[in-house]
Amino acid sequence: MHYRRIVCLLLGVWLGGGLLMAWYGARSFGTVGAIMAQSNPAFVAQTQALGPAATRLVLRYAVAEQNRWLFRSWENMQVCLAVLFFCYLLFGTMEGKFSLSVMLVMLVLTLIQRLWISPELGITGRTLEYLPGDLAAQERAKFWLLHNAYLAVEALKFGLGLILGAMVMSGRRSVDPLNQFNMIDKANHRHVNW
Repeated sequence: MHYRRIVCLLLGVWLGGGLLMAWYGARSFGTVGAIMAQSNPAFVAQTQALGPAATRLVLRYAVAEQNRWLFRSWENMQVCLAVLFFCYLLFGTMEGKFSLSVMLVMLVLTLIQRLWISPELGITGRTLEYLPGDLAAQERAKFWLLHNAYLAVEALKFGLGLILGAMVMSGRRSVDPLNQFNMIDKANHRHVNW
């Protein structure tokens, strides 16, 4: 199999998974409003003691916990995919240093997301709805700062992935290692003098 196809497959899985997670993250909290607006009689009866505000808060917390778990899992998968992808580019292709450094930057950005931004975002998000007014405003500002940093890193990784895909597909510097070999049986290499 031509190595460019493998590179495109790995990049497609990575970038497509990122787009899917972004779509899910943007739509997930809308389900709380949809559940509350349905006014299912059984649901209304079960949550009547809580009241609509507390029910909405509990549902939002459940959706947020599910989001945290899904994004943590996706980040772990991205780290594994990035390590695999980098090793493949390093050992399975003859890509240049620039392609390898772009992939390494993508790996480092993923590690920053997984080890620094995401845990802080999770801690801040868990306590956000249950804090008093003054403290909630400060935590909300911190949450949105971390959220925007997370989105910026995702956008940067997506852009770098597109650049890496364009570099590999351009074929100017890349060589297919399966079709590239050196001839050993040349006229001046036939005899060994002892």
